[in-house]
Amino acid sequence: MAWIAAGWLLAYTGFNGALFLSFRQRTRSERRFLKESDGVEVDPIQAAWWLGSSRENAPAQQEWYAAEVAVRLLITAGDAEVDKDGRVTLMPGRPRSLADPVLAALVAGLRRRGSATVLELRTDPRFERFRTVLESRRAPLRERFGRYRVPAATAAVTVAFGMSMHAMIARHGVPGLPDQDPGWWTTVWMAVWAALAPLAGLWPPEMSRPWPRFTRRCRVAVAQALADESAETGFRVSRSVFFAPDRSEGRSGAGHRGSARSPRSRKGWKDVDDDIDGLADTDTDTDTDTGTDADTHGAGGSGDLGGGD
Repeated sequence: MAWIAAGWLLAYTGFNGALFLSFRQRTRSERRFLKESDGVEVDPIQAAWWLGSSRENAPAQQEWYAAEVAVRLLITAGDAEVDKDGRVTLMPGRPRSLADPVLAALVAGLRRRGSATVLELRTDPRFERFRTVLESRRAPLRERFGRYRVPAATAAVTVAFGMSMHAMIARHGVPGLPDQDPGWWTTVWMAVWAALAPLAGLWPPEMSRPWPRFTRRCRVAVAQALADESAETGFRVSRSVFFAPDRSEGRSGAGHRGSARSPRSRKGWKDVDDDIDGLADTDTDTDTDTGTDADTHGAGGSGDLGGGD
């Protein structure tokens, strides 16, 4: 019985060893990259790529966060500003050249476009150059650890059941039981499996982010690069990451003639028949205001169309 147990447990150990060697082989290039970058300050844009978001345990390698951090770096350096809708424009009188290729491509795109949101940076064809350079800063690392727990747990079940069936066929009793009936192995195998299965938990979960040390370094790099940023700047930039800002908000302020909607659009359904006698005059005013409204919303719509998905 000792030889049977030793053989099956040795097979279980060998399978996990082969799984580890497979992991080492698959991550050879990644480990080389991490070794080369060890001791060197992590680039904040590359760090933002890897972090994927400012929150903990966010999915890795997200382009939107890298683009957002690039914009925030440009603003923190004083080369750009952002309005309350998240639209970024270059500061006048700051034509200096930037050494960072990502920020230089961002500045060149903003000079051609005039202004843009983070969403437009990610979708507008006119910022294709910026996205190409941004993609080149992505760390060559896998986004998830990989599926290793499932094979290890499957091996535990196979070894526990195979060892028990082997002992039963060989007519060996369960060690430690007074009744040496080999039929007990049909039940005892579950206890063996319960002892081996937790070992699969030594492997990280499939969806977990690998390389935790590099993750910590990236988080520090982004925090240090944006240490002088105001909370309002970060909030404004993040407003337009996933959706286009509502350009119609705030039109009733100074320089605007109240609401841009026509008098007819402001009426309730009970007011439709109140002014039948003045229908002609109302239609004239409505056509005039509607033309103004179409022009106004047409201009706003063109900005949103450029950043559409």
